[in-house]
Amino acid sequence: MKRIALLIDLPRDARYFDATVEALRHAIDATGADCTIDVVRTDQISEPGAIGDGVVIGPGSPYRDPSAAEAVIRHARERGVPLVGT
Repeated sequence: MKRIALLIDLPRDARYFDATVEALRHAIDATGADCTIDVVRTDQISEPGAIGDGVVIGPGSPYRDPSAAEAVIRHARERGVPLVGT
């Protein structure tokens, strides 16, 4: 099973938080992909390379830890990890 990391610092009750998670779930269900979604806050990232098999950068900047978000983006770009930014 593949792990998709959703980097999002919005509060869980924010409108775009739910919309982003539901859009990812819809895409997974529609394609039959064998994936899980891990919601990750930027201030929880200790190792950018261990974040998942794919990354979605969610809405809601500024991020709590912009350097951690940049490190994840850099890791994905340099290692061919699928990455989508909203």
